[in-house]
Amino acid sequence: MQLDQNPFFRKAITPWYDSNLSCWILISLLIFVLIFAAAGIYVALNTAAFSPHAWFPGLLASLSLFLIVKIYLRLKRRAKND
Repeated sequence: MQLDQNPFFRKAITPWYDSNLSCWILISLLIFVLIFAAAGIYVALNTAAFSPHAWFPGLLASLSLFLIVKIYLRLKRRAKND
């Protein structure tokens, strides 16, 4: 029996929420969140009353930066495999 040259299964279809366009839109929105968090850190560190609460915008900035890097690496790996 010969091997089938045209198999039934094909390349996996990427869902719409993990498409390249949606990933780039998410990265752009996360950049705005990062800018907002940086402004929050600036205000919190320059205002004595808000100084104890500087951890919150710092956490927001670090999480958004983490997601930006993870999504970018996913896009880069996907482009490399195509």
